[in-house]
Amino acid sequence: MTSLPRAVLACVLACAAATGCRRDRARATPTPTGDVSGAQASSPPPRRVRRGGSDVTFVVGSDTHFGFGGMEEQNRALIDRVNRLEGTAWPARLGGHVAKPRGLVLTGDLTEWGRTEEWARFEAIYGTRGPKTLTVPLFEMVGNHDKVSGPWVTDQVAARHGGRFYAWDWDDLHLVSLGEAPDDEGLAFLKKDLDTLAPDVPVILFFHLALAGPWSQDNWFADGTFKARLGDLLENRNVIGIFHGHHHARGHYTWQSKRVFKPGAVKHDAHTVAVVRVTDTRLVVGWLDFDHGDWADSRTYELTAPAARR
Repeated sequence: MTSLPRAVLACVLACAAATGCRRDRARATPTPTGDVSGAQASSPPPRRVRRGGSDVTFVVGSDTHFGFGGMEEQNRALIDRVNRLEGTAWPARLGGHVAKPRGLVLTGDLTEWGRTEEWARFEAIYGTRGPKTLTVPLFEMVGNHDKVSGPWVTDQVAARHGGRFYAWDWDDLHLVSLGEAPDDEGLAFLKKDLDTLAPDVPVILFFHLALAGPWSQDNWFADGTFKARLGDLLENRNVIGIFHGHHHARGHYTWQSKRVFKPGAVKHDAHTVAVVRVTDTRLVVGWLDFDHGDWADSRTYELTAPAARR
């Protein structure tokens, strides 16, 4: 009778000791976060897919050239036209009326010489600092003139948008600002950005320098391998349009099977902006004279509708 309690007690003490050891070992064992987080970091991010139902209107202008004579008056005319654009009748062959623009994109040469006082006038006239003048969001990028006096304007644009290169979305449409043009850093940014998209997501690119035609030679973008590498990068991507400035002209052409558009300019005589509408099945680009409100030209392109999704 006396041996049983001793056996039970020995068993209890043994179990308690064993349990205590296991508990101590558990506390001493570090959580294996290194391997887990490393595996998560190496996993590809989920791709943004195309869902359908897009209807996006926006405006593209270029070459505002603050610091050149008469530019403040001309830029005020552009801003006034954009502010009053909603409800304007499209050209008769297109029918309908222009919806409220989601934003205004300016494809470079914001200033004449890249000086601080020129940038200050840009900020004042476009209302990015101080009283608001433009009633839609502004997406600007630099051109070659903005870099003449150093990196000041480039730094200000980067501070406003989080980097020299940046991207944003309107409905399904993905839009990418590539500054003066995509250099090594810009091409790396673009590849990383496009890799986050499903292949059928529609993309529009913006930068300053020309890809072909007048004023497309004798600059760093033309002299190196940048254009060829850009073309390779855009293979099998759903790039529905590219907009650039620099030429101070309106027009359109094809480069490596991609549609390219020139919106016009504030400086010199091509006083037009490109009014763009993108739906699931159509791209419309109309060039509007911002002095008089007349349509100078328009083009329509059919797009591939998004695939049905479950």
